[in-house]
Amino acid sequence: MIPFTLKSWFRTGLVSLSLVALYGALMRCKIAFALPLLQQKNLLHAHSHFAFTGWISHCLYCGLALLLAPYLPGNQQKKYRLLISLNMLFGMGMLVAFTLEGYKAISIVFSTLTIFTAMAFAVCFIKDAGKLPPEHAAKPWAITGLLLNVLSSAGPFSLAYMMAGKNINTDFYLGSIYYYLHFQYNGWFFFGTMALAAPWLKQRIPSLNYYYKIFCFTIIPTLFLSLLWIKLPLWLYGITVAAAIAQLTAWVLLLIKGWPIIRQQFSRSSGTWVTIFFYTATLAITLKILLQAVSAIPSLSQLVFGFRPVVIAYLHLVLLGAYSLFYIGFLFSNGLLIITKTARCCALLFLSGVVLNELCLTLQGIAAFIYRPVPYINELLFVAALVLLTSIVLLTGTQLIKNSPRKMSNPVQTGF
Repeated sequence: MIPFTLKSWFRTGLVSLSLVALYGALMRCKIAFALPLLQQKNLLHAHSHFAFTGWISHCLYCGLALLLAPYLPGNQQKKYRLLISLNMLFGMGMLVAFTLEGYKAISIVFSTLTIFTAMAFAVCFIKDAGKLPPEHAAKPWAITGLLLNVLSSAGPFSLAYMMAGKNINTDFYLGSIYYYLHFQYNGWFFFGTMALAAPWLKQRIPSLNYYYKIFCFTIIPTLFLSLLWIKLPLWLYGITVAAAIAQLTAWVLLLIKGWPIIRQQFSRSSGTWVTIFFYTATLAITLKILLQAVSAIPSLSQLVFGFRPVVIAYLHLVLLGAYSLFYIGFLFSNGLLIITKTARCCALLFLSGVVLNELCLTLQGIAAFIYRPVPYINELLFVAALVLLTSIVLLTGTQLIKNSPRKMSNPVQTGF
């Protein structure tokens, strides 16, 4: 049985996603129309930091606590409820501080507190992971993800050190940002998400641990894909390219081996609409790994990632298209969200908003190559942001409004 507290915390995550969508809509509004009361840079910092802490990390913390729940007595689960609460509290403080003052003392304090919370969660989970069965498929993915989350904190600490000393080196500054993003997007987020899916995947793909080892061994070398502009030594560049190819190959082989089994399992599911979220998330992850491998070509990497619209499209592909859609599907498939007709419509509307947003960003990125503006692109992106905001707010409402037992649908059984 899933502890009630964890159910409520999972649903609270939707409130966080609603706030992330609200800030996204505000930024799009400022670009498309005049909105002088708020500073765009402050909104951007608040939006990105809270998306990482209040939504993605929150879901992963809840998911990892859910994995441990059957093996821990109630009194030992309290520390996870406390850590999840603290992460959300500090995330909210960070959201407000970044909005009001930008990257200054108070926001840095709250950001630092979220890092300390991540460290505490990692220590607690790794200690309690010994109570999981030795063959538990999620254990290596979860532990690696948590360690990479802690490792990523060196990036923000480096930025804080440079800002405090007012001695900013451009290469080191950019390197710290890319370091942090790599170990969040490709480390903590990827391995944490795979930990949630691993128990189901391992039943159908016994060799899953082999693929874990490949992604684990290549996570550090692929960091340098984000640092090709510093002109790596030839030997290091060779290792980086080999790691990127190894990751792409491993993912393709994993899809080839597992896809027939996954498709057969999903086709038997009574909740076919939920599987759309998993299919779309899988496609987004595939595109992410493919683009990552392509970026190993230095000239192409500088050409593509030198355009801000392309970078924004890539980041949203991963954050929204891959992880957010997977978590929503995961929550529905495990009965963590109540399934009603309204909830289903809102969820599918959110998915359509993700697709529309990505198509507009991609179009804007392609147009940037030929230096041609796209008519009304900012207005279209604002519409996409409104679709995302409206759908997730309505979905959150369907979960927070008290439902009688008669109105609660049975959870969809997809195997997770």
